[in-house]
Amino acid sequence: MNVGTPWKKKKDADLMRALALGKERAFRELVERHQPGLYGFALRFCRVREEAEDMVQETFLRLFRNRHRFDTSGSVKAYLYKVCRNLLIDASRKKRPEPLEGTPDTDPAPSPFDTLSLKEGRHTLSRALGELPENQRTAMVLRHTQELSYAEISEVMGLSLSAVESLLVRARRSLRRRLQATAA
Repeated sequence: MNVGTPWKKKKDADLMRALALGKERAFRELVERHQPGLYGFALRFCRVREEAEDMVQETFLRLFRNRHRFDTSGSVKAYLYKVCRNLLIDASRKKRPEPLEGTPDTDPAPSPFDTLSLKEGRHTLSRALGELPENQRTAMVLRHTQELSYAEISEVMGLSLSAVESLLVRARRSLRRRLQATAA
């Protein structure tokens, strides 16, 4: 590890090695780098802000606890999403999912009509996404929201690349049918 290299430019594997050596700054950098994406993933999966925050916090806690055993040849990002996904699945098994009433607004629209249209569109898409089987929904969110590669999705979900490709094709087809049916 180059001592003069700024933390923000270090690779995740370098940060994990630094974390294993007790460098607190490395952990902060990993959290800053991956927390927004993990939170977005968790929120789309469980639809409850507090629960999503808890899942992300627990994900990073597990990363910290396992810092000495982490294999730096693997992807830290994929590891984090896999842990988060497993926590979310465990939590969803303990309770029935609540119906989605809407998604959080991130960008205010200029007019009330635009705001209503945008909310309806998000609600329709979220509802259609929520109706997909769990594996298809997870693959879609990881690919299109979190922008993970097929290889990273494969690692997160424990599936082959061809299985991930197949899941995404089926998910897109199903979403298209559901959205067309809603629009008709």
